[in-house]
Amino acid sequence: MGYSNAFPGGFGERIVVQAQALLPVPPSLDLGLAALTEPLAVGFGNIARSAAGKDTPAVVVGCGPVGLGAVAALLERGAGPVVASDPSPLRRAAAARLGAHAAVDPAAQDPVRLCAELAGARPRPTVVVNCVGVPGMLNRLLHTVPRGTEILQIGGVMTEDVIRPVVGIYKDVTIRMCLTYPPEQFGATLARLAEGRIDPASLVTGEAGFGGLDAAFASLRRPEEHIKVLIRPERDGTGVTARRAPADDVTR
Repeated sequence: MGYSNAFPGGFGERIVVQAQALLPVPPSLDLGLAALTEPLAVGFGNIARSAAGKDTPAVVVGCGPVGLGAVAALLERGAGPVVASDPSPLRRAAAARLGAHAAVDPAAQDPVRLCAELAGARPRPTVVVNCVGVPGMLNRLLHTVPRGTEILQIGGVMTEDVIRPVVGIYKDVTIRMCLTYPPEQFGATLARLAEGRIDPASLVTGEAGFGGLDAAFASLRRPEEHIKVLIRPERDGTGVTARRAPADDVTR
C-alpha cells in the first residue's frame, strides 16, 4: 500500500500496522466518529509544524476534513484573522461554525487579499494552508501571498504541476510540503475529539456501507453535497444516506 494511483488499497479487508501505534478509543467517543481522527490530525499536525502562533494572519484554501482541521488548529493556537476559502456553501458554513473569522467563495472574493485587509496595516508573516489537490493553485498562491508568507502544501496534487520559483524568491516565501505530521499529533487529535473540543459529528454529512463505496466517492466529487462520508461496515445497501448539517452560506 501507499499513496499512489497505481496501488490503491484504502478499503482493503486487512492491513498490517505496528502494535505500538494502536490507540484505544475513549468510551466517550463513538467508534465511527473516531475515524475523523486521521484527516483532522493532518490539519492539526501540520499547523503544529508551522510558524503559526498568536495573531498570525492565516488563510486555509479548501475546507474538506483536512482543511477544517487546519482551521480548528489555527484557532487553537490563537492565530488570526483566519480566512477559510471554499466554493462549497456547505463547507464554508462548517468553517464558520468552527470559528473562522471569514469564510469566502474564492470565485467571489480573494481570500488572501481579505486576510490582509482584516489583519490591518501592521506587517506580519502570513501562513497559507493549501488543502486542495488542484494543479496550478500553488503557483497562483505564490503570485498573491504577501512577502514572508509560509505556504503549507498539504493537498496531494497527483499530476505534474508548474510553479514560477522566482516569484517566491523575490517575496521570500517558504513552501513546506507536508502531508504527514508528527506522530504524537494523532493521539492529541483523538483526545481533542473525545474531550469535545471539536465536534466530529458536525463534519459527517453522509454515511454508507461497503456496498455504497462507489456512490460515496461519486458524491464526494460534488463538494456542495458533502464534507465527509463515513463508511460504516454494518450498513446495508449501495447508496449514501445524507446527514445534513446547516448549509447556510456564511460569509463575514
